[in-house]
Amino acid sequence: MLRLGRSVLMVVCLILLPLPSLANSAQEFPLPAALKADVRFWSRVYSEVSTHEGLIHDNQQLNIIYRRLSFSPGSSHKARQAIIKKKKAYYEKILLDLANKPHIRLSHRHKVVKALWPAGTTGASFRAASKRLRFQLGQSNRFKQGLVRSGRWLPFIKQEFKRTGIPLELATLPHVESSFRSDVRSHAGAAGLWQFTRPTGRRFMRIDQVLDERLDPFLATQAAALLLKDNHKITGTWPLALTAYNHGAAGMRRAIEATGSRDIEKIVRQYKGRTFGFASRNFYNAFLAAKAIDEQPAQYFGEVKRDNPMHIQELELSSYYTVKGLVSAFGLKNNIFKSLNPALQPAIWSNNKYVPKGYRLRVPLDVAAGQAPRLMANIPANEVAAKQKPDISYRVKRGDSLSEIAQRFNVRSRQLATINGLTNRHSIRIGQVLILPSSADHHINGQGGMSRKALFYQVKKGDRLSLIARKAGVSEDDLLALNKLKNRHYLYIGQRLRLR
Repeated sequence: MLRLGRSVLMVVCLILLPLPSLANSAQEFPLPAALKADVRFWSRVYSEVSTHEGLIHDNQQLNIIYRRLSFSPGSSHKARQAIIKKKKAYYEKILLDLANKPHIRLSHRHKVVKALWPAGTTGASFRAASKRLRFQLGQSNRFKQGLVRSGRWLPFIKQEFKRTGIPLELATLPHVESSFRSDVRSHAGAAGLWQFTRPTGRRFMRIDQVLDERLDPFLATQAAALLLKDNHKITGTWPLALTAYNHGAAGMRRAIEATGSRDIEKIVRQYKGRTFGFASRNFYNAFLAAKAIDEQPAQYFGEVKRDNPMHIQELELSSYYTVKGLVSAFGLKNNIFKSLNPALQPAIWSNNKYVPKGYRLRVPLDVAAGQAPRLMANIPANEVAAKQKPDISYRVKRGDSLSEIAQRFNVRSRQLATINGLTNRHSIRIGQVLILPSSADHHINGQGGMSRKALFYQVKKGDRLSLIARKAGVSEDDLLALNKLKNRHYLYIGQRLRLR
């Protein structure tokens, strides 16, 4: 039931990697003089200002910092936002006074703000600045924690980047993206160490209700290396390839065409793309700041002891298994098993899906070394299967709510939300297909929108639409319509087709 491949595989190994020369690093990741103030701003955010503080600043000229705010410990998001709004209004009024009343006698607060700007700044400039007030939360405590966590992953990341042929300096990018947390999710739907969104992640990884490989630091690192390499091929420079990581390669192509340049300084200062906002304009600057801190952490934080590298063994599964069977076989606690296999989704932990065949199971290096085949062979037959459990689904109709659907099929609303990745259980839409727990199966009695049979099929090598239709017992025309396919001869391996 188990393929070990090359015996026991050590995924991360301690190796000595040659460091790139400083000259080569400066050439690939230049710091133009005009961007030095911006990089200093991010250095301050990452090393001086904690998450209990923040800076009110100009969103274009980052050397103009009006105020450093401090928040009471335990203060709510709402309370913080009220303070920020009040202080912004305070500085907006001062800037408008400087713009509209240039000849009045200046108070102390007006003098303080005016002194932040070059002599001779015009009223029009102050008026424009009044619309550019921005708040930046500090990150110093998170960054220091990220430095500690980075020890787990940096050896593997650098090894993978060396294998892919991209600069090792890029290994510090997770400081900007996730502070080296593999479990973090953003409000925009990005996830994992490298903060892949679903559309971008699906180019390189499996992301569905069974596995979300964005949460696996090893697989996500391999995907990040490929994405960065692709970005470099498209944009031609590493500053633009990095900016494309945030803004998209297509967006950076538009920036190059609009400015007629591949110079990062010119693009940051002159490109006015509709979606090229503050985050995109500052992504490279933030990376340079993070890179400098990572290279000399003691200069910013004193002595920092990084975590030890992760050492594990991988076992490729040749059948489908319940997670309970695997956890019991290796004598691991659930939290340890989850931390080693973060890609496994709630549907597996709730026993609605099996751990899939071909999955590379991770267990500690010192657990049952050499005994894996025997332990796997002792897993009870009812915890092993030859095929995956089929999806049971429900199509949302007008008037439905998640709680009513859950009650109808005798499942919990929270379980239904978790399986379907719903962050807001009140936001379901008409026509949305919800995956139901397998326990709902015996409550299905001809309910509208339900299917007891498999709803989806994943295209394999050698598949044709006619062959898939014959296996599924549906017509080719139905498959074309259900999946909005324009060409019945164009399928790709891994494509997910709706069958019913």
